[in-house]
Amino acid sequence: MKKWFRYAKPYVPYFILGPLCMLIEVAGEAVMPRLLGILINRANEGLLTSGMSLGIMALMIVIALVMMAGGVGGAYFASKASVNYAADLRADVYSRIQTFSFENIDKFSTGSLVTRLTNDVTQMQNLINMMMRMALRAPGMMIASLIMAIILKPKLSVVFAVSIPVMLLSVGFIILRGFPLFSKVQTKLDALNSTVQENVTNVRVVKSFVREDHETEKFRRANRELKNTGMSAAKVMIFMQPVMTLIMNVTVVVVVLIGSRLVLNRDGGMLPGDLTSFISYVTQILMSLVMVTFMLTFSSRAMASARRIREVLDEPVTLNDDGAAFKDLHVQRGDVEFRNVTFRYYKPDAANPRLYP
Repeated sequence: MKKWFRYAKPYVPYFILGPLCMLIEVAGEAVMPRLLGILINRANEGLLTSGMSLGIMALMIVIALVMMAGGVGGAYFASKASVNYAADLRADVYSRIQTFSFENIDKFSTGSLVTRLTNDVTQMQNLINMMMRMALRAPGMMIASLIMAIILKPKLSVVFAVSIPVMLLSVGFIILRGFPLFSKVQTKLDALNSTVQENVTNVRVVKSFVREDHETEKFRRANRELKNTGMSAAKVMIFMQPVMTLIMNVTVVVVVLIGSRLVLNRDGGMLPGDLTSFISYVTQILMSLVMVTFMLTFSSRAMASARRIREVLDEPVTLNDDGAAFKDLHVQRGDVEFRNVTFRYYKPDAANPRLYP
C-alpha cells in the first residue's frame, strides 16, 4: 500500500477537495426530493400560495446551482489527481525498465512492458478518477437517502431489507466470475502488442524473407485470441446492468403499489408528495448501489493491472554496476583490455540459465 500511496502524496489537496465537492452534491440530492414533496403536498391540500411556490422553486434552483458547482469541482480535482498520479507512476515504471538487463526484458517481453506502461497505468488512472468521484458520493447518497426514506415512512422502508441484499449478492457473483477473465484479457493484450512490435520493428527483415503471410496469420491469431477472451469477460459483465435495472424497477413497482394504497387510504398517513419523495429516494439508494457495483468492476480490473505494474517495479535487476570495481574510477586513457572474458546465451524458459559451449 505504501508503494501506491507515495504517488498520491504530492497531490493530497486534490484527493481531499475532490470528495468534499462531491459531498456537496450529495447533500443537495438528499434535500431536493423533500422540497418537491412539500410543494406537491401543499398544492394537493390547496395551501400553496404563489409566494410559497416561488420561494420553494427559487430555493431548488439555488441548490441545483450549488450541486452543479460541487459536481464540476469534484470532477476537476479527480481528473487532476488521477492524471498526475498516472504520470508519476508511468515515469517510475519507465525508469525502472531502463535499468533492466536483457534477461529481465526477455522475462516480460517488450510487448508486455509496453502494455504495462500504457494500458495498465491507464486502468489505474481510471480507477482513481472513479473512486474520487464515487467513493464518498455513492455511500453518502445511499445513507442520506435511506435516512430520509425512513423518516418519511418507516414501514415502507422495509422493502430495502430485500432489494439491497439481493442486489449485492448478484453483483458479488458476477464480479467473482469476471475477475479472473480481466487478467487473461491483459495477457492476451500483451501477446498482441508483442506481435505488432516485433513485426513493425523488423519490417525490413520480414519483407526481405517474404514472410508477410506468416506475420499476418500470426497477428490474426493473437487478435482473435484477444477478441475471444474479451468477449468472454464481456458476456459475464453485460449481465450486471440488466440485473441492476430489474431489481431497481421491481423495487419501485413494489413501493408504488404499497404507497398508492397508503395514499388512497386516508388513515395511512401518507401524502402524494411524500410518496413522490419516497420514490425519488428509492431511486437514489439503488443508483448508489449501481455506482458501487461499477466501482467494484473497475477495481477488479485495475487490481489486475496494479499487480502487473508491481511486478515490473519489484523485479530485481540481474545485471548492474553496483558491485563493480571500476564503478568509481575515472577514465585516464582510452585503451580497452579484455581479461577473463566469457560469453553465454541465456535460455529464456530456464529458471537457472546455463552456459552453452
